Amino acid sequence: MKFTDKTNSHRTFTKDGYLVVPATLSKIGVYDYHAKELGLNEDGFKKVARTEQSLFSDSTIQSFDGVPITLGHPADDVTAKNWKTLAVGTVRNVKRDGDMLAGEAWIYDENAIKAIQDSGIQELSCGYRCDVQKSTQPTADYEMLPMVGNHVAIVANGRCGKSVKLADGEKPMSTTRKFLDALLSVFGTKLTDEQAKEVEEKEKAEDGKEKPESDNKTPESKAKEKPTTEEPEKETKEKASVKDEALTAEIAQLKAENQKLKDEKAKADVESVRATTLADAKVSFANVTFADNATVQDIQRQAVVATGIFTQDEAAKLSDAELNGAYKAAKATAKKLNDKAIGDVLLTDHKPENTGLDFNTYNQQGAK
Repeated sequence: MKFTDKTNSHRTFTKDGYLVVPATLSKIGVYDYHAKELGLNEDGFKKVARTEQSLFSDSTIQSFDGVPITLGHPADDVTAKNWKTLAVGTVRNVKRDGDMLAGEAWIYDENAIKAIQDSGIQELSCGYRCDVQKSTQPTADYEMLPMVGNHVAIVANGRCGKSVKLADGEKPMSTTRKFLDALLSVFGTKLTDEQAKEVEEKEKAEDGKEKPESDNKTPESKAKEKPTTEEPEKETKEKASVKDEALTAEIAQLKAENQKLKDEKAKADVESVRATTLADAKVSFANVTFADNATVQDIQRQAVVATGIFTQDEAAKLSDAELNGAYKAAKATAKKLNDKAIGDVLLTDHKPENTGLDFNTYNQQGAK
């Protein structure tokens, strides 16, 4: 699955900076699912039909309207307990559009918006639950009953590739491919078509070595097969090695870039805490002058010393945790002192005037 627009022409931003993108969520058709995905205790793949009754039932459409959007599929369903951690947006205005289930993807998270805009991540994959039953269609083994949507994930590869937008994950991919897609999606990118093909072919070749000949080839294909020489095999291995090295180097570069982004975020978080502490200290300790570039520890230490809780030397020996506790105590002390000062001012401001009579003066005036 993927966003419906192949350029940025249909993408809009709200006044608050949220990204709104027309999205295709799913499509009717017959798709390959591994037997174990269907809860079957067997190997191999099954053809599963997603029918009009399954995809366009009122209950299916209603269940997808308002589901959260996640970056990649979470290990568990999205619930009220983990929504805040996992969600980067929501799906709105879900409806039928021909043979597709369409809607709008509202992306709220800044990093997710950047991944979509700059890194080309644009495929979607639905997370849902549904029952299946034996299919009445000759082209399918099973067919889905109405679906219950849980979330829609932004992924590197949807089950139907780049042209459509469907359920959870692409047509069965190799373990290596799944691992690399999951890894690279964290860095906001994905395997190119050429790289994906190389990985798939390499794993198929390795699987072929592990399985007996009879498991992989028909008698006809064996008869037609020409014997291979050691030289071409050696050449193929060398080419694969070079490609593996290039892919490893690319992954290492992406890891480095991701670490750089993490470091920048950590630095921004530290600055945010420092600025908040400075603003708080200036309000709580109005008579103390704090440097605008002071660190959190410097600010807290200065406040603690100014309140008289510790001396300069004593405060310098406190751990960060002890200093933080002392700062809170200093704030409480400063507030009490400030409240007392306010009380004194109120009392003196409302001191009653002397309204007593001077009887001597009064009598003298009366005698006149």
